[in-house]
Amino acid sequence: MNAPLSSRHHLPFRDLRRLAEILRILVKHGWRHYVERIHLHHHVPAASPDQVAEERTAVRRLRIALEELGPTFVKFGQMLSVRPDLFPADVISELGKLQDHVPPFPVEQARKIIEAEIGRPIDEIYAQFEDKPLAAASIGQVHTARLPDGTTVVVKVQRPDIGQIIDADLEMLFSLARLLEEHVSESRRYGPIGLVEEFASTIRAELDYTLEGHNAMRFRDNFKDDVAVSVPAIFWALSTKRVLTQEFSVGHKASPDYPKEPGERKRLADVLARVFLTQLFEHGFFHGDPHPGNVFFMHDGRICFHDFGIVGRLARRDQFNLGQLLLATSTRDPEWMADIYFDMGVASAAVDRKAFARDLSQSLDEYYAVAAQALSFAEVLRQFIRLGQRYEIRMPQEFLMVTKAFMEIESQARALDPAFDMIAAFQSYVPRMIGSNLMSGLTGDNVLSKGYRLYSEFQTIAPGMSGALKGILRQLQAGEVAVRIRHERIEELEQHLDRASNRLSFSLIIASIVIASSIVLTAHVGPHVGGLPLLGLIGYGIAAFMGLWWAVAILRSGKL
Repeated sequence: MNAPLSSRHHLPFRDLRRLAEILRILVKHGWRHYVERIHLHHHVPAASPDQVAEERTAVRRLRIALEELGPTFVKFGQMLSVRPDLFPADVISELGKLQDHVPPFPVEQARKIIEAEIGRPIDEIYAQFEDKPLAAASIGQVHTARLPDGTTVVVKVQRPDIGQIIDADLEMLFSLARLLEEHVSESRRYGPIGLVEEFASTIRAELDYTLEGHNAMRFRDNFKDDVAVSVPAIFWALSTKRVLTQEFSVGHKASPDYPKEPGERKRLADVLARVFLTQLFEHGFFHGDPHPGNVFFMHDGRICFHDFGIVGRLARRDQFNLGQLLLATSTRDPEWMADIYFDMGVASAAVDRKAFARDLSQSLDEYYAVAAQALSFAEVLRQFIRLGQRYEIRMPQEFLMVTKAFMEIESQARALDPAFDMIAAFQSYVPRMIGSNLMSGLTGDNVLSKGYRLYSEFQTIAPGMSGALKGILRQLQAGEVAVRIRHERIEELEQHLDRASNRLSFSLIIASIVIASSIVLTAHVGPHVGGLPLLGLIGYGIAAFMGLWWAVAILRSGKL
């Protein structure tokens, strides 16, 4: 087992030739001062003059340097391009232009890799194998083929020695990150070592095609009952870590000419949004890179997803926080957004919550004024993250992946239907989301365990609440309570208090019904339906109805 990169604090530069090449490219594009600050200037080849083009900005020079450094550095830059919580907008925009300029490798090598991995001659594996690659990328390339039974497949083949190349470049990246943290103090706020660790975990997962195959099959299974979604099947007998054979699906990217019918384009936009929200809030497992190359539309009206090298996972708590955050966004409630953000635990105690909420409100007001009716859900989330950057708040990686995926999905939906409104799509989905949350896990032992847990938590809190209330009452009777009031926007304060108390009361009513229903289920009291007490099921139904009504009220008016 390889030791984690972070443990290699004194890793030497084993490949001095590669180090010299990296430093030469950095110096060439105007980064000599950083090379000197990390004390590696003595490794720069003598004939390495700076060739800084005056018309190029620093961030553009960085992007060009990363492209020259090769696939590993390009992918590292692409990972940084989805960190708006760390880097300013111009850096994000420029790094988003990074492209893999990698030619395909010879088909003879692809055939040898397949034969070595599968253990049979390629003519026995496939009835036909197309020599010309369908597509080529930094880690592998794709060929079409036909199985002996006539099934058309695509075969993804990893580049020769790409694993060793990436491992060597990762060691180089880690060493450079360590030197940056040691010698360039302003780099520490970005956490270079942590960024390399995160990148290493992601790219090593991409090198294992069996993980991608399992991700595809999980996604396929999640949507097995959804007639609107297609996911190519994996042929496991013909797949390994370096070779992935999967079903070939015919479809088209969305374009001005496909599909042609406006009604079908609107339908596909709505389905695309609904499918994405289902991934987030029902499955907790979503496609992490749904760009137009990985999502296409089939002739039978289905949406096909493929290339599952990057996926995201959301725990139940993450789903809840994300749902609350999007509800607060859709109702334009910046204070609620700020509260959720801080409750997620991503902000340190030193961050001023009131100042953050105030700045968030101002930022969103400015955006709403400019955007008018053409609101972008993705842009609201981007404004939120940019403000977090000013307060040096880092978003969890999965939430950043969600934001990026939101941007991709919204962009494709609007390409299909210019009038598409992601906020309206989310608001339409809210009742289903809440219903899914209420019903998830309400079967078997989970009902009892969750009911007892909630009941025990109330038992733990109740005595303390009783004592605290009695103490307050005694102080009031003795006249010992001093209250200081400053008359400042008292009407607004009163509205906020009414709103908060109404929400709290309604939450307690729903919680009480759930607890009572759980106790009934535990005791098996009264008539039964399907082996479960009817009264308990009715209680859960009432709680679900009240929860849905509450959500609709919030969406319509922003308060109860």
